[in-house]
Amino acid sequence: MEVDVGDPIYVQKEAEDCWCEGVNLRTGAQGAFPSAYAVDVEYTDFDSATPKVKRERFLLGYMGSVETMWHKGNSVLCQAIRKITERPNCKPQSCILEVSDQGLRMVDRAKSSTMQTRDSSTPCQDYFYSLKNVSFCAFYPDDNRYMGFVTKHPTCQRFACHVFKANESSRPVAEAIGRAFQRFYQKYIETAYPVEDIYIE
Repeated sequence: MEVDVGDPIYVQKEAEDCWCEGVNLRTGAQGAFPSAYAVDVEYTDFDSATPKVKRERFLLGYMGSVETMWHKGNSVLCQAIRKITERPNCKPQSCILEVSDQGLRMVDRAKSSTMQTRDSSTPCQDYFYSLKNVSFCAFYPDDNRYMGFVTKHPTCQRFACHVFKANESSRPVAEAIGRAFQRFYQKYIETAYPVEDIYIE
């Protein structure tokens, strides 16, 4: 089945070989297509009655993740980037980073995007990091193509830095994450400290 960028696809069946069967809602065509070229979206994206959630998506190269001793700071980011880029055969893996008010979702499609046959069983990697567990984000000051964010383990005091590389500047990605933090914090304040009207009789 032929698909173009932006085509909405209804998935009828998903196989373990990273191929799916579905319907192209734009053309009405039915058939198989590689899941590497599709991104999951929420039904709420098409429901006008549901409050819209701001989402921004970026095509990046995922360099890797390393455990860190501290939860924030440019020194933590720089050390992580140097450690990852000094690894032998370090090559970025194509991924989509989705930034929303809920968190950061990384879909690593490098393994599946290189598949030429349907008999491969290597799955795509899909990770989600809640914003409440993201403690720091910045781009590398020596080369702004590199950026990263630090996450806290949900149940223990352990931290990891996840590093990405953009084709050009990664500043727009870091700024998008900053805007998501602002919206998340604003919603938290409104929920934790609601303002009630006081009427004097």
